[in-house]
Amino acid sequence: MPSFTRPVLLLSVLALCACGERVDGVHVTLGLEHRATAHGVEAAAGGRTLTRPDGQTLTLTRGYVTLGSVELKPCEERLGWRLLRALSPIGTAHAHSEGSPLRLGTPHVSGLERPDGTVLTLGTLRPAPGRYCRARLTFEPADSDAEGLPSTDSGVDMEGRTLWLEGTRVPAGGGEPQPFRLVTSNIATVEVVLDGLTLSEDAPSAERVFVLAWDTWLASVDLEALESQEAAASVLDTVARSVAMSSVTP
Repeated sequence: MPSFTRPVLLLSVLALCACGERVDGVHVTLGLEHRATAHGVEAAAGGRTLTRPDGQTLTLTRGYVTLGSVELKPCEERLGWRLLRALSPIGTAHAHSEGSPLRLGTPHVSGLERPDGTVLTLGTLRPAPGRYCRARLTFEPADSDAEGLPSTDSGVDMEGRTLWLEGTRVPAGGGEPQPFRLVTSNIATVEVVLDGLTLSEDAPSAERVFVLAWDTWLASVDLEALESQEAAASVLDTVARSVAMSSVTP
């Protein structure tokens, strides 16, 4: 590319990007809740119980998962930003707990002691007006500044951990409940479709709530390997895949 064309092109790019400026008052509030999505499950103060198709009964007595960040994804990437990235040799990366107008970077530890349907407020984003089609959720280890860390006397140390599940299982033929614990510091990412999220000066605010379907987390895990790191990492992947948008989102 001739050198004299670069300043002109850069000015054009900046002009294109200017249309993505934020507007005062435009914001999205994000939340997270737990909910069962199938019949035959029970959620009570003593734990959450489900019976698998193979006849085994599982009860989650304690459970915590760390949601590290949520990032909104525009429906169409603007030409200006594509050109700017093509011209610049510098890549972009998100550090842990880094926030931006499109990204909530404060980790939140979400515990199953919160009743189903009770929304945990994650925070508010103030993006530019536009249409946003997807949200990227990243589950990663909690740091010391994470919101919702269990108390020190709870017996659960979530700092440096992404998932902590405890419970019991009863074989299909019956018998004494057998305890299990799954703990991992792995990272899992999932993208969720946002249904009709459009922000403008005429419609400046919105609220979206993500649902974690806890009754799917142990639906297919190898119970013979419950204590293994591989099983815990597999369950974390299932936790990420269980995310959906609340059907009662405003």
